[in-house]
Amino acid sequence: MGDATPKKIVLADREPNSRKVEYEYLKEIGFGEIYQTDSGTEAWSMIKNFDADFVISTWHLREMNGLVLLKVIRADAAHASIPFLMLVEEVTKGQVVAAGEAGVNNMLLKPFTKAVFGAKISETIKPEDAPEIVESRRMYDTGLELMKQGSYEEALTSFKKILSIHESAEVYFNLGYIKTAQGQYEEAILAFRRATQINNAFAQAYQKMGEAYARLGRADEAQVCFEKAAEIFMEKNMEENAEAVFMQALEINPNTLNVYNSLGILYRRQGRFNDSIRMYQKALRVNPKDEHIMYNLARAFMAVKDLQNAASTLRIAVVINPDFREAQNMLTSLEVGQGLK
Repeated sequence: MGDATPKKIVLADREPNSRKVEYEYLKEIGFGEIYQTDSGTEAWSMIKNFDADFVISTWHLREMNGLVLLKVIRADAAHASIPFLMLVEEVTKGQVVAAGEAGVNNMLLKPFTKAVFGAKISETIKPEDAPEIVESRRMYDTGLELMKQGSYEEALTSFKKILSIHESAEVYFNLGYIKTAQGQYEEAILAFRRATQINNAFAQAYQKMGEAYARLGRADEAQVCFEKAAEIFMEKNMEENAEAVFMQALEINPNTLNVYNSLGILYRRQGRFNDSIRMYQKALRVNPKDEHIMYNLARAFMAVKDLQNAASTLRIAVVINPDFREAQNMLTSLEVGQGLK
């Protein structure tokens, strides 16, 4: 496969028998370092820890599926350009569209022969030593260095030259960053929006777009961007980033139900149960009749062993929605197990 042959491959497949066959094919084709897993979360750790340069993943994985893994990779500046081959057991229009929007390089229908596997890998690999790729990389590095120096106009020129070769979410993000620094918020928004169109899991671009909207006094649009950014950070388990963005959203609108609920979920996930309770209670002050938030609040009460409050909260939830089976089951368990009436 020439100089473009990947040196370190991460192979993620939930089915052990399929993964064994794929591993043997890769060995026979001539690949050396192959890291195997059935978990999307572990695959992402391998990519970072071993500096992998090619990813082969099935759609279905443990903990984090292949599509989410792809989005996480594309949202990380250090690994965004890694070639990604998605293995699927069926090809649906929805899968093709979702994978394409997330930045997949190629897809391959299972099962396949060794020859087809090798050909698809060759087709997927981008020749990193192609002249236009080398030149784009050089201009990108130049643009970053000029940004650090505060030479924004020169950096803009360098980044715009890259876009004449190929579109890049990272380049558009940097253009947006420069336009923000220059106070040109409308142009910044256009650049950040294009970055998110290329990579719809680019949380930082949504966050910066929200900040630009906020500077223009367009609170509703800023709110949407902040919530989208925080949602992606949550999905990627980047909880500190998510919390920071949620706080930006609350600065714009301190009575946002979704934000308080999401913060409650985040804090409960972190084991900060009292903070979680406080957020759910704030959410209920915005909407006192949201039975799903009551259910979340009850779970937080249970985590701190406040069973009386958990039960009373669940009773209100099932009065609001008698068909809320999860709440009713939890309430029954509490009443039977703890003698609460």
